[in-house]
Order: sequence, then C-alpha cells, then structure tokens
Amino acid sequence: MELIKKEHDLTEGVIWKKLVIFFIPILLGNLFQQLYTTADAVILGRFAGVDALASIDAIYSLTKLPVNFFVGLSSGATIIVSQYFGAKNQEDLSKTVHTAIAFAISGGLVLSIMGIVLSPYFLKLMQVPDDIFNYSLSYARIFFAGMAASMVYNVGTGILRAVGNSKSTFYFLLVANIVNVVLDLLFVGLFRWHVVGAAFSTVIAQILSAALVIIALIKTALPCKIIPKKIRFHKSVLKSIFRLGLPIGVQSSLYPLANMLIQSNINQFGTNSIAAWALCGKLDLLIFLIIDSSGVTISTFTAQNYGSRNYSRIRKGVNICMCIFLTLIFAVSGALYVWCRDLSFLFISDVEVIELTTALMRFLSPLYFLYIGGEVFSGAIRGTGETFKPMVLTLIGTCACRVLWILLAVPLNPTLIMVLWSYPVSWLITSVMFTVYYQIYKKQKISVGLY
Repeated sequence: MELIKKEHDLTEGVIWKKLVIFFIPILLGNLFQQLYTTADAVILGRFAGVDALASIDAIYSLTKLPVNFFVGLSSGATIIVSQYFGAKNQEDLSKTVHTAIAFAISGGLVLSIMGIVLSPYFLKLMQVPDDIFNYSLSYARIFFAGMAASMVYNVGTGILRAVGNSKSTFYFLLVANIVNVVLDLLFVGLFRWHVVGAAFSTVIAQILSAALVIIALIKTALPCKIIPKKIRFHKSVLKSIFRLGLPIGVQSSLYPLANMLIQSNINQFGTNSIAAWALCGKLDLLIFLIIDSSGVTISTFTAQNYGSRNYSRIRKGVNICMCIFLTLIFAVSGALYVWCRDLSFLFISDVEVIELTTALMRFLSPLYFLYIGGEVFSGAIRGTGETFKPMVLTLIGTCACRVLWILLAVPLNPTLIMVLWSYPVSWLITSVMFTVYYQIYKKQKISVGLY
C-alpha cells in the first residue's frame, strides 16, 4: 500500500515533480488517442486524396458532440473518486467506480443507436458538400457504432487518473494506436476501402483500448478495483455524479455545437478550405493536447488535495501549473510558426492546400497562449466540486462569443480568416473571466476550505 501511495498520491511530495510526472503520461496518452484520427488523415491523404481527408474533418465536431457530453457527465464521477481517494474513503470510492462503469456501458449503447439514426440529418445541418456527403455519412455511422467501447475507455481512464495512475492509460493507447495504424494501412492502403476502412480501424482500436482498461481495473491493487458482478447503479452516487457532471457535460457538448457553426461557415469556402483547416487541426494538435492535459492534471491534483483538506497545496499547485504550461505553449507555438509549411507536406502534397494551411497557422500560432488561463483556473475550480459556475463562464466566454462572432462580425467581412478570429477572441474573453473569478473563488472557498 505504501508503494501505491507514494506513486499515485498527489497530496504529498514536491508539487512540480508530482504535476509533471502525472501530466506527461496524460499528454502522451491523449496524443496517441488523437493519433487515431491523425493516422487516418495521413493515410487517407496519401492513398485516397483530398476528398477523403475533407470528409472526415467536415464532421469532426459532430463526432465529438455526444462523446464530449457523456464523458463530461461522467467527469462528475472522476471528481468524486479523486476526492474520496484523497480522503482515504475506499468504500464510497468503490461504489462510485462501479456506478460510473455501469453508466459508461448503458450511455455508450444509447449513443450508438442515436448516432447511427441521426447522422444524415446532422450532416445536412452542417452543410457538408455533396461531393463528400456519402463519405462523411459512412464514416460517421461506423464511428458511432463503436461508441460503447469509446465510452468505457474514457470513463475507465478517468477513474485511473482520478487515483493518480496516468501511466497505464498511456501504455494502453500506445498498443491500440499501433493496431490502428496497421489496420489503416491494411484497409485503406491495401484494400482501398477509403473512409470506411479508416472508420473500421478506429473502432477496432477503440474496442481494444476499452478492453485493456477494463482488465486493468479488474486486476489493479488500487482502491478503484472493479468486480464485474458489482457493476450497477447506486442511486445516491448517480445523483452526485449528475450534480457535478451535468454542468461539465453541457459545457463539453456546447463546445462542439459552437464549433459546428464555425465548421459550417468554413465548409462554405469549399473543399480546399476544409482540407486546410483539417491540416491545421493536425499541426496544432499538440497545443490543444497540452491545454486539455493541463486541465485534467490540475483538476485531479486539486480534487485529491481538496479531499485531504490541503488547501495551501492547491493554491501553490495552480500557480506552478500555470508557469509550466505557459512555457510549453510558447515553445510549441514558436515551432509551429516556423515549420508549419514543412510539416504540412507530411500529410498531403497539394500545394494550394499547403499554402492556405501555412497562412492560417501563422495567423493562429502567436495567439494560442490566450487559452491556457481559462483551462487551468477552471480545472482547479472544478476539482473542488464546483462545476456549475465554470460551465456558465465557459458558455458565455467561449460558446456564446463564438456564435455571436459568426452571426454578427463575419457578415461584415465574410472571409476565412474572419471566421477563424472567433477562436482567439473567445480564448481571450474566457481566460480573463476565469482569471478574475478564480481570484475571488480562491479567497472565498479554497483559502478556508468552504464549499
């Protein structure tokens, strides 16, 4: 037990070392998870052309929408598990884990059915061009068919990370990603199954990663161990999960809704613009993985220390977290600004698309740092169990701002760059709002431990 405590307990030890050791596997794990779609992009771009690449990216926000909602909802369980782990309350922690797994299985099955049935309607709503509509529809339906596996994996990894184990999920994704790339080369490169092959390889890899997570949770010596016959809903736990997770789920689902509006505007500029924006999403992947991983890291750190009533450690951890992640963002942004054109050739050989991608990346890369404040401060606040107010701030600063920009500002100058200005503007507003609110919240709640 002492070894487990030393390795996974974030309530003790040198703060910056604990944060970095916990953060790196999360970042690498998220990187390999995203490499599912990156591998699809590289192989599709080389073997199937621009149309195949555009057909996947045109619906990226759609595929993220239901996943974000249910994973956000299950984040309530992650917060509870972290707090119980910090408080050494193993009985309630076990109930939470078994309820969360039951929720992942049932929620995933519901998502699969809804996604398969409703995909055509959402594609039309997003104004996917006719020349790639059928490709996008095929990919979406196969992707949604594997939703239960995706849900189990995401909830399972959330549980492992909640108790401080961020390494195992990285290893699982490493294996799954290798399988995904091999199947991509087989289905798309050799069999020429186009986007259908890419979709099947992704789903198979997701099933594998979900199986590995479940096996780990069954065999683990940590308090998050699951016993299959005990997987069921506990009413009181489910109520707490919804209380904490519903605001996160709403926030997470409205993110892609706002981005779907932006994507629909991008789609109107044609296939080359869609493909260029798709490449931007591959090039700046590391930026957003750092930002997302920073939120998970500080949220887990805060939740464990909040459970152990170590409030001064929370405040120090937030400040150290900001310094670490701002440094990383500036370093990666600078590299993207300099090498974005050369890196684009790794994905596609179309010169016109590459030149457009370069212009877009050199516009965005100096502005990514604006995002980090909102993610770190909101993650710290959520870790204490306050999820409603961060949701409100995010909806106002990010989602509402983007929608208003598209509806009011873009018509004044309907260009692709004008559409993309919606991102840095919303990042700035959200970060300023969370910076102000965190200072108030810190004095009122974290400083004295009230909730």
